Amino acid sequence: MNFDSHDLIQRHLAAQLTEDEAAGLQTRLKADADLRRLYLHYMNLDVALAAQAGSRQRVMDLLRATPMTESKPATRWLSWLPLVAAAAVFIAFLGVVALWWPQQGVEVEVLQATSDVSAEWTKGSRVRLDEVKLVYGEVQMRLSSGVVLDVAAPVEMKFIDAMHVRLLHGRMSADVGERGKGFTVLTDAGEVVDLGTRFGIEAERDGESRVAVFSGQVKVRTGAAQEGHAFTTLNEGEALRFTKRDGMQRWPQVALAAEAMGLASQPKAGVLSEVRDNLGDDGLRPFYGVVVGGMRPGAFAFIDKPNPRWAPLPNDEFPDTLAGADLIRMYLQFRHKQSYELTLTLREAARVFVLIDTTQTPPEWLAARFKKMPTRVRVGPGSPRKSGEDGYEIGPDGRPYRWCDVWSAESPAGEFKLGPARTVSGEAPPLMYGVAVKALTPKTTHSN
Repeated sequence: MNFDSHDLIQRHLAAQLTEDEAAGLQTRLKADADLRRLYLHYMNLDVALAAQAGSRQRVMDLLRATPMTESKPATRWLSWLPLVAAAAVFIAFLGVVALWWPQQGVEVEVLQATSDVSAEWTKGSRVRLDEVKLVYGEVQMRLSSGVVLDVAAPVEMKFIDAMHVRLLHGRMSADVGERGKGFTVLTDAGEVVDLGTRFGIEAERDGESRVAVFSGQVKVRTGAAQEGHAFTTLNEGEALRFTKRDGMQRWPQVALAAEAMGLASQPKAGVLSEVRDNLGDDGLRPFYGVVVGGMRPGAFAFIDKPNPRWAPLPNDEFPDTLAGADLIRMYLQFRHKQSYELTLTLREAARVFVLIDTTQTPPEWLAARFKKMPTRVRVGPGSPRKSGEDGYEIGPDGRPYRWCDVWSAESPAGEFKLGPARTVSGEAPPLMYGVAVKALTPKTTHSN
């Protein structure tokens, strides 16, 4: 608390604030409990002074409960009239404050929660929360703003209101829907303002924060609002790491959940130690989504296109050798990059799978190091406007799909490099290839 806070409140009570100053005060009141208490103190004093038409000093004496002088019994009660009047007005004021002042905490609807979160948190239950501290478990909740949050231990967060959350440490995913545009997450490193999207964010206490956008856009800036830093817009399929001191950097590898577009509840090591490319930032901040054990029917195929999935139809067969591999959700638009190189760092010996469109001529690096398997996997659906194009097959649902061949190669622990999707002729293929990695066991280890 500082002198500016006192001055701001006093000028507010005197109706001397500008419109911007009044809006700023309201925002600070919602976020700062100490400031609210100071505000109430000034309001109490102001109401008492207004109720007492006499001396201001007399009111201050009353508020300090100065002992009353002795008077005659018949007239003693008259000396209490000013205090009674002030008390009556103050009680009325409290009634107004109860209606105007926001209730403590934010009401949330529990959509689902694991049993180790709380016995009271059952599906459909409504609870009012000031904060969430999870040592164990996971919970999905809907705020009154319509924002849906997926939160998993370990995490600590505080609710400012239904549109503002402070994430102290841990990770969460947010789906803001149509009503939640403007939803803001504050961290020690800065703030993220949603523009109507799904995104994931994780934060370290007094350290780095990271944000990944699964659809739509967010705005990110380092530091606090009063520091005047400009916002940076982050688009679908992009991710950032940011701190107050070091600014913003690309976040190239993000651990994702298998079932939905969101952060993994518990990041796992898996086979992959690192995934990186040779593109640098170059004004674009794409990320690779790593899903441990995520290669399965219906798995999302790409980061920058949320619809295509591997083996999306109910009757699709799926190779046993591929099932359960660690999936890398690739960046679809990288199929255009001529000098593209992807480096996988493997923690242990593994089989690397590449899924590539059946109509495409295999790139030289693929044909030289990989072996084509006697199986293929469907991917889709594509955009409806693709229905009449070559290479697309209309599925039983009336939407267009493509087929991909599966190639595999074995590698020891360490770095394994893949090349561009473009063919020898330099043509960009219709799809970026897919990648998955599966640890080798002694029974399956052999040379190609």
